[in-house]
Amino acid sequence: MSDHIPFDIQVEIIKRLPIRSLIRVRSVSKVWKSVIESSDFIVDYTVHNHDQPQHLLIRYDNLYSEETYVSIVDDDTFPQNKVSIIVPPSVNLLWDSFVVGASHGLVCLFGYYRNHDDAEYYSGTAMAVLWNPSIRKSVAIAVPDVDWPAGTNFGFGVCPATSDPKIVKITDTHTHKRMKGVSCSRHWLVEVFSLSSRVWRSSVGNLSDNLFEIKWPHSQVIIDGSVYWFGTKISTSDTKFELFISFDLSTEEFREIYLPNTLAFHDPMYMYLFKLCDSLIVLQEWSMNGIYKVWMMDNGDSKSFTNLCNVNIPNLSSCPLEFRRNGELMMRLTDDSDALIVYNPFLEHMNDLGIEGQCYSSLVSSYTESLILLDQADTLVDDEDDEETIV
Repeated sequence: MSDHIPFDIQVEIIKRLPIRSLIRVRSVSKVWKSVIESSDFIVDYTVHNHDQPQHLLIRYDNLYSEETYVSIVDDDTFPQNKVSIIVPPSVNLLWDSFVVGASHGLVCLFGYYRNHDDAEYYSGTAMAVLWNPSIRKSVAIAVPDVDWPAGTNFGFGVCPATSDPKIVKITDTHTHKRMKGVSCSRHWLVEVFSLSSRVWRSSVGNLSDNLFEIKWPHSQVIIDGSVYWFGTKISTSDTKFELFISFDLSTEEFREIYLPNTLAFHDPMYMYLFKLCDSLIVLQEWSMNGIYKVWMMDNGDSKSFTNLCNVNIPNLSSCPLEFRRNGELMMRLTDDSDALIVYNPFLEHMNDLGIEGQCYSSLVSSYTESLILLDQADTLVDDEDDEETIV
């Protein structure tokens, strides 16, 4: 770039470049590399670039039981721009893993590290991995005191005020202590990991003891800096009902959002939580003949639930996975294998994506490109705040 252009103007220009161009521009000069990899630039770029294209990250087990990742740009070219993603070792070495959530270009996975003689990590340790597929960066975090599959819930999101990635771990202490033969009066233990601090710390939280259960995994949605899950609560008359539990990533406070009766007393096994057009969407399986009710909540207001429409999905052996930006629904067929399809609810038309995995292995998550983690080394962080390079 011309030396006649003031440097601050040069910075403003490169702020408007797409991610891939920024990665290449780093090689132009040491000064530009230093600027682009600085935490201030990354935060500023994240806050001001809201028009990054959405991608659909698809994870499935192939015919050889290998975890495979594919990314598809979610725009008018869908599904032509489909690419296989080379995963970093921190992701590839996970077993029994799943996506906790995606936020600001990062995907958070949870699983256990495989046994491997040459690997520099603790074999069998419960791990969370923060992964930015756009820039091929990842950070692996050891997760202490996990009772899985019972007793531990997770949430993930990037704080919109600071661009600091956070993982929230919610432990049902009744289950946790009972498994260890110890009594405990407190029901919920909340711990938060932030990438800036690199430690797990206890959070006061404000979860009610009347909260019976948090429906996790595969029910997390992030909107406007809050993480949402389905939860089950017990009323004073010992009646169970469903509600939303939200966690504010800035204040780290929980909130309960009550649902209309038609949702609150519906079987939670037949309700799915999604994000569409920055609103919470509940897909409610209404009958066994493939009819779903689509509910939308606006502005985090429990009184704003609207039944948008009913959707008729003819194939009964299918599972909703994710909404595209245009309202089409990503689904997997669960007859003999996980064939991925896209269903247009307006035209009632199905389109096969040509991706087929082993039964019940397919997951879809939406993400947008970002620079978060560009200033990070690929590391493992254990629960005592030590680091060691693994890549």
